[in-house]
Amino acid sequence: MLFNLPKAAKRIGVKFLSVASAECFGRDISPMHFASLLKECRSVNTVRQIHQKIIASGLLSCPASLLSVSLPPLPSHSHVSPKSLGTGVVASYLACGAISDALSVLERVTPSPAVWWNLLIREYIKEGRLDRAIDVSCRMLRAGTRPDHFTLPYTLKACGELPSYRCGSTFHGLICCNGFESNVFVCNALVAMYARCGSLDDASLVFDEITWRGIDDVISWNSIVAAHVKGNNPWTALDLFSKMAMTVHEKATNERSDIISIVNILPACASLKALPQTKEIHGYAIRNGTFLDAFVCNTLIDTYAKCGSMEDAVKVFNTMEFKDVVSWNAMVTGYSQSGEFEAAFELFKNMRKENIPLDVITWSAVIAGYAQRGRGQEALDAFRQMLLYGSEPNSVTIISLLSACASLGALSQGMETHAYSLKKCLLLLDSHFCGDGDGQDLMVHNALIDMYSKCRSFKAARSIFDYIPRKERNVVSWTVMIGGYAQYGDSNDALKLFSEMISKPYAVAPNAYTISCVLMACAHLAALRVGKQIHAYVTRHHQYEASMYFVANCLIDMYSKCGDVDTARNVFDSMPKRNEVSWTSMMSGYGMHGRGNEAADIFDKMQKAGFVPDDISFLVLLYACSHSGMVDQGLDYFDSMRRDYGVVASAEHYACVIDLLARSGRLDKAWKTVQEMPIEPTAVIWVALLSACRVHSNVELAEYALNKLVDMKAENDGSYTLISNIYATARQWKDVARIRQLMKKSGIKKRPGCSWVQGKKGTASFFVGDRSHPLSPEIYALLEKLINRIKAMGYVPETNFALHDVDDEEKNNLLAEHSEKLALAYGLLTTSPGCPIRITKNLRVCGDCHSAFTYISKIVDHEIIVRDSSRFHHFKEGSCSCGGYW
Repeated sequence: MLFNLPKAAKRIGVKFLSVASAECFGRDISPMHFASLLKECRSVNTVRQIHQKIIASGLLSCPASLLSVSLPPLPSHSHVSPKSLGTGVVASYLACGAISDALSVLERVTPSPAVWWNLLIREYIKEGRLDRAIDVSCRMLRAGTRPDHFTLPYTLKACGELPSYRCGSTFHGLICCNGFESNVFVCNALVAMYARCGSLDDASLVFDEITWRGIDDVISWNSIVAAHVKGNNPWTALDLFSKMAMTVHEKATNERSDIISIVNILPACASLKALPQTKEIHGYAIRNGTFLDAFVCNTLIDTYAKCGSMEDAVKVFNTMEFKDVVSWNAMVTGYSQSGEFEAAFELFKNMRKENIPLDVITWSAVIAGYAQRGRGQEALDAFRQMLLYGSEPNSVTIISLLSACASLGALSQGMETHAYSLKKCLLLLDSHFCGDGDGQDLMVHNALIDMYSKCRSFKAARSIFDYIPRKERNVVSWTVMIGGYAQYGDSNDALKLFSEMISKPYAVAPNAYTISCVLMACAHLAALRVGKQIHAYVTRHHQYEASMYFVANCLIDMYSKCGDVDTARNVFDSMPKRNEVSWTSMMSGYGMHGRGNEAADIFDKMQKAGFVPDDISFLVLLYACSHSGMVDQGLDYFDSMRRDYGVVASAEHYACVIDLLARSGRLDKAWKTVQEMPIEPTAVIWVALLSACRVHSNVELAEYALNKLVDMKAENDGSYTLISNIYATARQWKDVARIRQLMKKSGIKKRPGCSWVQGKKGTASFFVGDRSHPLSPEIYALLEKLINRIKAMGYVPETNFALHDVDDEEKNNLLAEHSEKLALAYGLLTTSPGCPIRITKNLRVCGDCHSAFTYISKIVDHEIIVRDSSRFHHFKEGSCSCGGYW
């Protein structure tokens, strides 16, 4: 062949070509000399000159010359045929990047040898121009050249990588027509092509025919095993690997085949987290002598890490004589993915100490570890070091970096990362997303949506979401956008988007995380009817059975926050198994409804079920006691928390105790608890004390608590509103005005009171004195009648809750226009008799509204359920479930 010439013929330099006269290229120059000159060529012009002389010599003048030509006798080992010479011309053009010249040679000489076309097809594949490779294959057929057993595998590879099932199946027909169905090389390429095109059935049919013909080899088995691994059929892949080990082991022609077989099957074990099967394959590698191969060891480390056995991964790592950067990366990534971040960071430091070259995988694993640990600033610092080191980030790096920005709420750094990804072409500006919805570009878009949502920049997040074509959005795209709205934005938008997600023609099935986000939105809005619809959806679709813990816990939380704690208990009781979150969620539900005894009962049952209470369990229990008036029992739980369970009280636990004491009228003891705390009081402690002062109208202590919050720079609109209300109750109007001026100067705006209620036609929202609703005349008329009726029953407006310096009549008018009263009137107008009216308020319900609702519940045929910022109130037949502890 051209590139295996004897040394004597190799050094006829190109320099000679440039200075030689035309006579030097006469007909007496042998093909071997031309071949040598072609090999030395480094420019297209030189190749063209030699090509012209070859044609002038008559060696490539006509098709017949390719088949029969008389050449000067040469040594037998140095003979170069015209066919090889033509191959050399094509190869030289390709080596110089002149693909069009190479194609011109092929099309002018008819029929040209298949080997020439093979060179061109292979070059296009190497450049990633797969559609051109397929086009050249078709032009080859039209030119009358019959493909050989090299042409077809090249073409099938292009069809698979494109992927194009239609083209691949067309060439399959050509294979059968030209008698290549018995060529194992071609058939193996067919299996790989169908697998890449996502047609496992066709790949299996071809493989079955290969084995039926008895022409299968190790490559055949490796191809079908790899196809099933890629096609998410890991158990089938493992079964085929077992059969392969038993039936074709003797067909393995070299050690490399066994290495590829092992590396092919280990990802199946990783996807299943199948540790026993991984150890079996590890043993197989030891027995057949391939275990010492670095490729096998690196894949084993990765598989053990994904199976959660870092101990075995470390053993493999320590037995390796030669560790390359892939080995170290596998360990760093393994530690990071298994949550052992400190070990990952330590290994990363060792790599730097030992001057092991760090690549993008190393840096990405470390950045991802910092981001997952919530150490966003360290992730950003690592990225800066990565750039200084000269390593170019990839999509995985960008995704981890965006996660770090999201955890910090660092919008400016997130925007910089967005711009960087555009600059480095890691994010496309056109609509060429991967058709399967799992491409790197889509993953970066999803990470951007998540980052902007968590930074509360919903306009940017929604803009990116809308930019993704509807048919290309995957479940992650929908979930991060819905979750962003549910957690940080407008829950109504979350519900609208979920409805769009499951609508045809491009409906996407939600996963358990999507369901949790939608249930969270229902809980925020107290949208019980929608929550029940989601529950029914979950019940109908059995794909959530594997995530039933997660979904059921979300349902318990949703029903509790929507005011239906009894249905929450039904969900809890129907769970075949429960985890710590299940028990805590149920206790929390009872606590917010003031049903402390049931919460204590759940606490006892949790311990009998074998669960040990932790700090969260006790926090929820103390909260339940506080909202149920169970003072002594709550204090007993607080004392036993450390004594019997070894749980150290945090500031949140002390805040619950302060709240517990204050609600029962023991403000002095609450203040003493603050003074005797073994830890420094935090903002949550002073807020709890300030709230207690509101109940007992203790101006002096309230001022002290607010000053502490100001010193900590932890004051907010709620704190100022509390102290303002305390001053108003004490009729210290000058201090009320001073606080309002202070808030204005500090740029702090008071949240307006807002209440909303679920009616037949959806949710209706009301602000104080709101007259924007179409039913406002009917609402105010009904409200006036109700107030007149309850006044006759003994209701006296509590004007101290009208926090303005006006006369009593004006105060009565102000109280009548509170948002929760307007919501109640609307609910009475639009709710069927006997059905509960569910009202939600963004702030605490005022004392006068609480008193009015207690009276109104005597004269209406409805249970009135009010959720404020602190707890639930169930008004029924003249009493409230809070029992005065609110």
